[in-house]
Amino acid sequence: MFGQPDAPAGAAKRPLIDRYLVANLILWVFTYLLISMRSLGMGTPLPTLIGLGARRALVCAVAFGVCMLFQRLLLRTRGWPWRRRLALAAGLSAAGGAFYTGFNQLVFYVLFPVWTEKTSQWDIVYGLMLNFSVLVWSFIVWSAIVFALSYDEEVREQNLRLIEAHALAAESQNQMLRYQINPHFLFNTLNALSSLILQKDFDRAERMVLSLSNFLRASLEKAPGDKITLADELTAQRQYLAIEQERFGDRLRLTETAPAEVRDALVPGLILQPLIENAVKYGVARTTRPVVVEIIAEARDGRLRLTVQDDAVADIADAPVTLGVGLSNVRRRLAVLYGEAGVLTCGPRAGGGFAATVELPLERR
Repeated sequence: MFGQPDAPAGAAKRPLIDRYLVANLILWVFTYLLISMRSLGMGTPLPTLIGLGARRALVCAVAFGVCMLFQRLLLRTRGWPWRRRLALAAGLSAAGGAFYTGFNQLVFYVLFPVWTEKTSQWDIVYGLMLNFSVLVWSFIVWSAIVFALSYDEEVREQNLRLIEAHALAAESQNQMLRYQINPHFLFNTLNALSSLILQKDFDRAERMVLSLSNFLRASLEKAPGDKITLADELTAQRQYLAIEQERFGDRLRLTETAPAEVRDALVPGLILQPLIENAVKYGVARTTRPVVVEIIAEARDGRLRLTVQDDAVADIADAPVTLGVGLSNVRRRLAVLYGEAGVLTCGPRAGGGFAATVELPLERR
């Protein structure tokens, strides 16, 4: 029938695993293994390989920390134009490559030298340029990873804000529809109360005021968007019908069928009130004969089915049967709260009377 975007079940939680940290770790483990493979198959003694591996691990660990610093700098520039961010990333990648090359030279040839033989200046320069040309790509890749993860986060945040906006809009609409019920109901009740006062039937007027007070207290205690148990909803409707019975006396009779196993089911507050009001307005009020208004609740296949029906046969010939504001309100509230899972069906009953049925997912507190 009507669709509604799913609302978020709760506030967005931060991931248990930092994706940047994992990506950074994977990058430098891969870089470490890739560089280490160059030392294999060259006849290098095992002790020397172990020493080279330890030094290389130190250099990669420091580069790991440098990438974390670069990550912070790049993420702080989310609001910058893309050209400036790319220029910054290029500069940081070059700086990272230069740092790695210099630190690698310091560790391998100054602090913990592996080879003691002297090398020419040209060999040193050539080695530095070769290392830089290879290792700068690790920092370029890291910048690309940061941009990709950052963009993904921005998309996720935008989607979350969109979902929250839809949820807030749906909640606002639900509140508007819920608040629409009370003025509509009060209008009819106050008219009836005015009639009793004009008739000087003060006892019935007093009982109606007390019933109205109890009904409003029960209906206004909960926030408009809250769901209540079916038991509380039925209690509120009994209070409402107590008001109507002051108007119609024995002409209005109520029967209720709600097994104990469904009384803890959650329903939107006042969802039955327009259905019952419709039965009173178009059933009880249109005949001088007694009318039975029946409320039936049942659970089946994970769904809750609520029916309000009457057996009225109108005395007014060709009296129109219309959904009016109340049932339209129910249909819209179901659409807002449950989307296609909330259904209202209604129509005349065979032999006289009217039936309205609400079907919604079975939820419990």
